[in-house]
Amino acid sequence: MTALELPSWRATGGDRQRVLDLIDSWAASSALAGVVAAFGGSVPDSGAGDRLAWLDSFAAAEWDFRRGRERDSIRRSALSPAQTEAISAHSPDLGLANRERPGRAHYDTVIMTGGMVRAGIVKPRFVAELLEDGLECDHILFLGGFRPFSSEETAVARALRIDADDEFGGMLAGLEQAFGPLGAPEFVEHSGDTVNASWRHLTWNRGQLPRLSVLAAPSSDPQQRRANSADTYRFWAGQRRAPAEQSVLQVTSPIYVPYQAAVAVGILGLDYGLSVETVGASASASDLGAHSQPFLAEHHLQELRAAIGAMLGLRRRLDG
Repeated sequence: MTALELPSWRATGGDRQRVLDLIDSWAASSALAGVVAAFGGSVPDSGAGDRLAWLDSFAAAEWDFRRGRERDSIRRSALSPAQTEAISAHSPDLGLANRERPGRAHYDTVIMTGGMVRAGIVKPRFVAELLEDGLECDHILFLGGFRPFSSEETAVARALRIDADDEFGGMLAGLEQAFGPLGAPEFVEHSGDTVNASWRHLTWNRGQLPRLSVLAAPSSDPQQRRANSADTYRFWAGQRRAPAEQSVLQVTSPIYVPYQAAVAVGILGLDYGLSVETVGASASASDLGAHSQPFLAEHHLQELRAAIGAMLGLRRRLDG
């Protein structure tokens, strides 16, 4: 089966229809139908928007393993062998695995999205691999928030010798490991009424490209929640130092590629007119030995659900 192309934004005149076609092909794919069938469903042969809406409802009923908890709280559930095999077989085709190669040789900005503690180490390692392989960029940015580590993350951090207790500290430690020693940064921050309203931006101009930075962005709804991916994209894009930064390569964990590709296209592409594509970290960069992240079938299904929701939201915007 041929791997499906995921949404990207080229900042050209044909983007809107091209991305609509990509979303519709993804939603109508035999790969997605095969996963749905393993859970007793049958993707309807209806209009593209209706199909995605049906898939969104189906995924919410069948694949919500978080129930409002953090991603590291997902545990094994009562999946049948056929269900586990279906998501394992179709994950690469759907974009949840093996999406490591950028389409271009140069980007103005490489954005690494924040995440759990291991992501702070793995993503900079992968970007370093890309640079060694010849990728060129002007700016490497680690973009996230001040989310506190869970107790499990704290234990992993200590095992990996990361002296941090939140996402921002983990991102800083990972950047230091991959590109350090970094020295003293330029430092700009704002302290809001709550940690969710606060932000901090560290930048290292090392006399050579690429420059490095770590940014913890504020929430757009600080009284209710911390910053989400959309908040972080908007905050950076709205205040970026160099308006000339027009091309973006987004680096994330493999299973988050379809979801974050759709979100980034909607914000960085549609809202800010930047070109953007998304890749997932390699197996070699993700190898932390005994402390490597185990991605279960449940993780893949959870992120497939997130991807469906993001594709639906992006499609509605493009078709609106």
